[in-house]
Amino acid sequence: RSDIHDLVRTLVDAIGAPQVQVISGTTDRTAPHRWAHPEGTELDAVTEQRLRLGYRVWLTLQSMEDPQAAVAWLQAANPLLDDDRPLDFIAKMHAQQVVNAAEALVTHTAKR
Repeated sequence: RSDIHDLVRTLVDAIGAPQVQVISGTTDRTAPHRWAHPEGTELDAVTEQRLRLGYRVWLTLQSMEDPQAAVAWLQAANPLLDDDRPLDFIAKMHAQQVVNAAEALVTHTAKR
């Protein structure tokens, strides 16, 4: 299991703090930056689970050639997710559905 602070730092660098905020379910805009610090604020268990799920989805999306397209996918309504955003599915901890949608995207089996 990766250190949560390293994991958050990776997510902030890859997808941006506002998206990490959505994934985590927090309303505090500064929280992702605090969590990214090695001696940063500790997270509650649910927030940590959400961020670990977001990281798992991001790892799946990393195989895409265009990182910006991966970030855009996270923010766009998705027909495989009842036209909700993958970011919101991560925040709601709908792990299987969002992981399946990400895998479908990277394996080009998603319905377009």
